[in-house]
Amino acid sequence: MWFKTGEEASVGIFSLAVTLLGTIFIAIELKNGQHVTCSDMLINLNNYFHDSDRLMKVYELLEENELDRKKCDSLWSKVKSVEIAQYCTFFENLYLLYRNEIADIEDLDDLFGYRFFIFVHNPYIQENYLLPTSSSYVQIFKLYQAWIRYRKKSGGTDWKDRIPLHKFMFSEDYLKNKTYMHDCLQSGSCVSHNVTARDKEFTIKDLSFNNLGEILDLQDECVSMLPDENLYYPLSREELLESLHLDKVTGVFYKNTLVGVAVTVVNRIGHRNLANEIGCDPEHSFTFDAVMVSPEWRGYGLQTILLKECIKMAEENEIKQIVATVSPDNAHSLINFRNLGFEIVSTSEKYDGLIRHIIKYTVLK
Repeated sequence: MWFKTGEEASVGIFSLAVTLLGTIFIAIELKNGQHVTCSDMLINLNNYFHDSDRLMKVYELLEENELDRKKCDSLWSKVKSVEIAQYCTFFENLYLLYRNEIADIEDLDDLFGYRFFIFVHNPYIQENYLLPTSSSYVQIFKLYQAWIRYRKKSGGTDWKDRIPLHKFMFSEDYLKNKTYMHDCLQSGSCVSHNVTARDKEFTIKDLSFNNLGEILDLQDECVSMLPDENLYYPLSREELLESLHLDKVTGVFYKNTLVGVAVTVVNRIGHRNLANEIGCDPEHSFTFDAVMVSPEWRGYGLQTILLKECIKMAEENEIKQIVATVSPDNAHSLINFRNLGFEIVSTSEKYDGLIRHIIKYTVLK
């Protein structure tokens, strides 16, 4: 897991785990003997939290609620991975209390709800720690699911508004489908290669969760510069999370700046694979779901470069066709698709009533 960073991490986490698990086992015994109340136990855990320099260091940074990506990099560089890991371990052990019916979510909510949600909803924590190896945090996601159910049941119609950083919530589908069990396909070594266009050298590489903020920033930049906002239907953060878990997200970098992104929905069954709409088998089809190129870098053929990357991947994986959509008013993109062999197969309303050509590329054997 990400937090195994040597002897200090191992000893620190082991010490915290032993302390909390000891508390749990003692709590079980005392509770069976009715010598202690659940409230007493939770107060002791709360005191432990406040007495821990490492936990409080992370908590204080979470309280700053700084969402600017560049500022976050600077702020969190002062925190060691083991300190973030211990914060996570604290709540993993709270999940054991819940799972073993020692405490219910209502008991935990008053003391620990705020501290839990500002952690799991912090975008920097999500993108750099929880999500890249999300299958390692099953207990965190199960606790999250139970906590969300409780908040939803007890919070009324505006329950989301009372959850810290609710714009970064994990969706019901994400939790129900256990998407977190699929670690990012690009975790570990990142394969990259260079291409040259108009005497400029660009690097093509797979993107991961730590690129999510850059992707969203690039998409916002692209949308803001469009002559007609209907030419492009933006991907939601939820859709990008899903694709980083399950699909192929490819980036184009000039030096260290992300200047282009393509999202390819691989041959999986789901509403984002458009194969069914044209009578094709989803298990043998890719969907070129989205492409975005920085306005500053248009004219370098980056969309075509990303399309060729998708075609190459389809050929290597014995995919029969690639499906995509394009606005009839987006003449430039339509030309790029047609130049590579895509053909219009139908035209219909999609994306909240927007007219789109559905186009297909037949992969040559």
